[in-house]
Amino acid sequence: MDSIVKKSKTGKELILYVDDEEKHLDSFKIVFRKEYDILVAKSAHEGLEMLENNEVRLVITDQRMPSMTGVEFLEQISNLYPEITRIILTGYSDVEAIISAINKGRIFRYITKPWDKEELKETIDFALESYNLKNENRQLIDQLKKTNKELDELVYRSSHDLRAPLASILGLINLAKKEEQLDKIREYLDLQEKSVLRLDSLLKEIIQFSRNSHLEVKGEVINLAELIKESLDIHEFFIGSQAIEKSFSVSQPYNLICDKYRLEIVLNNLISNAIRYSNLNQKQPKLTVEAEVEEKQAVIRVIDNGIGIAPDLKNNIFNMFYKGSDQNVGGSGLGLFIVRETMEKLGGEISLDSEVGKGSTFTIKVPNG
Repeated sequence: MDSIVKKSKTGKELILYVDDEEKHLDSFKIVFRKEYDILVAKSAHEGLEMLENNEVRLVITDQRMPSMTGVEFLEQISNLYPEITRIILTGYSDVEAIISAINKGRIFRYITKPWDKEELKETIDFALESYNLKNENRQLIDQLKKTNKELDELVYRSSHDLRAPLASILGLINLAKKEEQLDKIREYLDLQEKSVLRLDSLLKEIIQFSRNSHLEVKGEVINLAELIKESLDIHEFFIGSQAIEKSFSVSQPYNLICDKYRLEIVLNNLISNAIRYSNLNQKQPKLTVEAEVEEKQAVIRVIDNGIGIAPDLKNNIFNMFYKGSDQNVGGSGLGLFIVRETMEKLGGEISLDSEVGKGSTFTIKVPNG
């Protein structure tokens, strides 16, 4: 069974102090308990067990311990948990241990014993600041890699999707130039219009992706009923939309403070997705939006009785350019990807409940204010 990693409940930085002498452990806890959350271990083995179950940011260990020295302990940590900052306590005469700790344990600092409270606290604060900076830097690098990968894929796929309708439009224009029958010319114009609409839809999604990536999140008071109604009205003349029975209900006892532009993006994409994947062959296609504004969050559900999404596809539908059906329903495959990215920006979450042939329910939760 997997271990549950425990985080600090107080919000303080979590430190592990390892020493085989109990008086040193007690002394450390008494001196620093107000500034930090402290775990103590009487051996390196006990310390390793604690690291499995706790989100420790800094390890301080004595060098001279039975069964496993501080250097050996820190060497294991550097391999298992390279992100954790490491400090070793040594005597003045332990020159070899210090050199070994630097080379093998890749320590942040060494402190000579007996330690001075002010010196050790300054070193701890510096070490924790270093940990946080490295962690932030790692997150920024991961985000940059993710953004670059998505950008490369967006440019490659969207350029292909842009060229296809353009080539179709050019071909239809050439056919129309040679055609003399009015009905045929009108048919070509209708086909050109469809290609232009495809281009327009894709360009809108690219703009949404770009703006969501770069614009700051801004909060404003939102009338959720108005926002949902506007989004439904916008989609009234989509292909197949007028055959769908649409309704919405909103309970808003609290003001909703959120980024209106981004919430519009989410609603528009979810509603257009529900229309696109509706089942127009059934007796009564339906689309319902339910919303409830709570004190700390707003919960919005977009519910349809359309074709649904197969269980093995659910994990992929939020990926870029992925389509949740083999049916020819149009769309670029960017919509739900943009929804996911937008929800991340809003600090919210999205979930899906769907059954093939019965429909889908997308539930979003956005923080209020």
